[in-house]
Amino acid sequence: MASGWVRARAPATIANVGPGFDVFAMAVRGPSDEVAIRFADRDSLRVHGVEATRIPSTFSDNTAGIVIDALRAMTGITQALEVRVDKGIPPERGLGSSAGSCVAAALAFLKAFPKSRDLEVAEVLQAAVEGEAAVSGRHYDNVAAALLGGFVTLASTEPLLLARESVSARIVLAIAIPDFPLRTAEMREILPDRISLRDAVSNVGRAATLALALARGDAVLAGRCLEDRFAEPARARFLTGYANARSAALKGGAAGFGICGSGSSVFAIAPDPTVAEVVAHAMGAAFRSRGHGATPLVTTVDNRVPLAGILPGFERHFSVVSGKDRAYDSPRAGPRTPTIEA
Repeated sequence: MASGWVRARAPATIANVGPGFDVFAMAVRGPSDEVAIRFADRDSLRVHGVEATRIPSTFSDNTAGIVIDALRAMTGITQALEVRVDKGIPPERGLGSSAGSCVAAALAFLKAFPKSRDLEVAEVLQAAVEGEAAVSGRHYDNVAAALLGGFVTLASTEPLLLARESVSARIVLAIAIPDFPLRTAEMREILPDRISLRDAVSNVGRAATLALALARGDAVLAGRCLEDRFAEPARARFLTGYANARSAALKGGAAGFGICGSGSSVFAIAPDPTVAEVVAHAMGAAFRSRGHGATPLVTTVDNRVPLAGILPGFERHFSVVSGKDRAYDSPRAGPRTPTIEA
């Protein structure tokens, strides 16, 4: 590693994306986390930025430090590091704050140590998930989207089955970020153990159609498919201002509305940027009417691949099957390497 700091960034992400609970996630342009590392005589870590005082600042407790330890164990690298975490993604707002730090740390490590670039994507993902597990459980969705960009679908973790696709720029997102947090672990505890067959079929159908609509750039269809009959009804009761924000979004012209991850942020899909501006500010006003501040954001899906230029073989279409990476040049090209089943 060259002397001085090596830096990497990772984007904010939205998990679930309507009916895709623990399955869908997408990277969004806007807030991001940066992690910088450099050689040191002993490990140390500092946290700066948005709500930094709420983030653990000891190396072994911070998600970035946990990820670096996991990568050192995988690669045999023992070099002590000074780590600086600059938070741009507010924690506990449903925007993948912990995942952003995890992935930025992994990317910085890969950039700093050429030896680590022999790892497969599945291994890098696993290391990043170790950090996520310390905060909200062993969930891959936000981490995968932050690492690969675009829209990610996760079918299984054992074996690992995921796919990544870019999203059309015609999909415009309006987001409202409230000034109050919601803990992911607590918002998972309130979820129902069972749902009806009718609701299960509705979620599967809408999730499948949503994935196609996002890739095709059909904002109206994508918005209509955001309805979730599993997690959102349970979580809405604990999200102050949810009903007001949803009503404001739909009245403002949004094609659909949903909760970002487990909250507290909410998002809507709009047919164009002008409507998105109206909707974002309307949702913010709805939260303010309930006594909470909220920051409006109009953005799109971030299709940039953070791993590009660090690990080889990344294209628009990408999947991991049973832990083996497969990159696609085009939808018709097929995998460069044979599919290896577990």
